[in-house]
Amino acid sequence: MPAAEQAPATVDQDSDVVMVAVPVAYVAHVARLLAELDAEAKPRPVPRGPLRPKEQPPARPWPVEDLRRLSTGRSLTHRTVIQVLDALARRPGELLSSPELAAEAGTTRDKIVGAFAGLTRLLKAHYDFPALGLPFTRVAGGPEGRPPEMFYRLDEEQAMRWRQARGLAPE
Repeated sequence: MPAAEQAPATVDQDSDVVMVAVPVAYVAHVARLLAELDAEAKPRPVPRGPLRPKEQPPARPWPVEDLRRLSTGRSLTHRTVIQVLDALARRPGELLSSPELAAEAGTTRDKIVGAFAGLTRLLKAHYDFPALGLPFTRVAGGPEGRPPEMFYRLDEEQAMRWRQARGLAPE
């Protein structure tokens, strides 16, 4: 049936909806267009200030013996995590973003991200991960409207234990 001879759109007199026949191939495009039009019509929320980081509940402090064993690992993951923990122990209690931590640890953000990607698997295989968790605190945060940034910290007690494990503080 030519376009000029097709049936007219059906109008429901009791609502603001018009029924229109759409070829099946175009249904997804029409739905996307309607969603875009709805999004443009809705008022956008007023931007808020930066979000405060959300801290994960801290795991119990790692025993010095376990930290000492972690500090003697030779894999690339171990070496990077050692650099990170050394950097965090120099600034206990401070939240450091990934770029700040990379600069403080003398490495790149990509190496830190790569090491952290394998860290949980390593800890689950060789340590009591369910009881200990990560050897540092990880905190998610960042300004609204931007990708979230991860922050890292060692509290004073964990920093002291790490320094003891590395032979940098008296036991």
